[in-house]
Amino acid sequence: MVDALGPLGYEGSFRRTCEVALRIMRDQQDALLSALKPFIHDPLVEWSKSSRGARTSSDTTGEMHNEKAVAHVNGIEQRLKGVYRGRNKAAGPPLSVEGQVDCLIHEATSEVNLCQMYVGWGAYM
Repeated sequence: MVDALGPLGYEGSFRRTCEVALRIMRDQQDALLSALKPFIHDPLVEWSKSSRGARTSSDTTGEMHNEKAVAHVNGIEQRLKGVYRGRNKAAGPPLSVEGQVDCLIHEATSEVNLCQMYVGWGAYM
């Protein structure tokens, strides 16, 4: 996969494009979140494989809130602010755009993650 990104791999135009895209998403996070927040109130959206797993609660106005949807939207909001939470790690301080892209690329190229995603994957190949 990395060879398909050109002679510089993920350190070339791919990294720069990721940084530009993340910077735009951070600048326009209000628009992104306003597109996602209606899914919190939508009773037809299933956030888990079984419909029983999605708990709903109502507030004093009688509106229904899907707790899984709220958790997902809050997680997206935190990532847009630069808060990085790795596996089994507490959230650290907000990262710069370059730092967050570096963490994402490191996680995507981690042999620990790759060997769990692909059955029979060998780092030696």
